[in-house]
Amino acid sequence: MPDAIPNTGFFAGKTVFITGASRGIGKEIALKLAKDGANIVVAAKTATTHPKLPGTIYTAAEEIEKGMLFRVSLMFGMK
Repeated sequence: MPDAIPNTGFFAGKTVFITGASRGIGKEIALKLAKDGANIVVAAKTATTHPKLPGTIYTAAEEIEKGMLFRVSLMFGMK
């Protein structure tokens, strides 16, 4: 399925800090901006697997980095 919103390159070379990026809308925004060329900094409180919810900050960062042209990511664990 193609992206509903085309990549324009507007975020290319810009650094974006995204909170709540381990799953859901935060992760999807990070993935989209990474494909558009942005450097992504992710923050999330999920560091260990949850029995009912998929994804951790580590799995999200790995997936986001795959979509990035230039790899720059920092991870913050919050409690």
